[in-house]
Amino acid sequence: MRSTRLLALLMELSRAPQRNVRQLAARHGVTPRTIQRDIAALHELGVPIWTRTGPGGGVGLVDGWRSPLTGMTAAELQALLLGDAGSRALGLESDYATARLKMLTANRLQADVVQPVQERFLVDNERWFTEPERPVALTEVARAVWSGRRLRIRYESPRSGSTAVTRTLDPLGLVLKTEAWYLVAAHRHRLRTYRLIRVREARVLEEPGWRPEKFSLAEHWGRSRTAFEASLGRLPVTLRIPSGSAAALVAAVPGSETRRAIDGAAQGAARLTVELQMESLEVATAALLGVPEVEVLAPADLRLQLFRRGQQLAAHNR
Repeated sequence: MRSTRLLALLMELSRAPQRNVRQLAARHGVTPRTIQRDIAALHELGVPIWTRTGPGGGVGLVDGWRSPLTGMTAAELQALLLGDAGSRALGLESDYATARLKMLTANRLQADVVQPVQERFLVDNERWFTEPERPVALTEVARAVWSGRRLRIRYESPRSGSTAVTRTLDPLGLVLKTEAWYLVAAHRHRLRTYRLIRVREARVLEEPGWRPEKFSLAEHWGRSRTAFEASLGRLPVTLRIPSGSAAALVAAVPGSETRRAIDGAAQGAARLTVELQMESLEVATAALLGVPEVEVLAPADLRLQLFRRGQQLAAHNR
């Protein structure tokens, strides 16, 4: 699990004055890119890590810093690795605050470096005008994930409407995506992802859960996210916009695919021809209504939908 690897990385860097990313990746059986993400996560937790490129470069801890991990309780360690948003959702706010205080007061050097940053910069991960999800089963599901025991849930699948189905799962991990919680679990040894807000009941069972060998939650989630994003693009759309509407198009249809499509259009032209993959006719209509002077070239059904919506808007807003 990533939390175990982060702790192992911190302890290893505490013992060794210097390592390089490739050495750490080989030692922990992950890619160098995964190690770079882990280093960024440790830095966000307040660990003063330096990185240098070139022949004499590598990764190490600032001289004089000592890890306070040995003085932390299990709950404090868990809260620290979950981060601010995750620990608040799981009821570990006080443990997180205590752990952060211990990190900051580990020695004078750390306090002098980190405290001014905290006073001047704040990361707020919650969106405007929305309430974070508070799944009723989060505490019980988290207990199953921590203990490694099997889990029985009642789940309202989008395909089953309001009818809840019962599943016995082997829980593998929890993911907090912005404000939404997801459970990654195995059902009959097949990996599945469940939106936690749809779990109506959860009960931890006594028998131990099954876990695939060398399973990485971060790598599995990355693959699942890529596959999900690709599955949304089922409607090919060709449109023409003024060059000044490029930012509005990115806002209406967010994602790297939109930015690449705009970059691939004939730059410098007064109007850009852009090809996109969108989720559906209804989603495309709603999104493109907000793009100034957009002209849909294909498909014809989308062009007709926009024309009709435009007529309705004009009739109601004369």
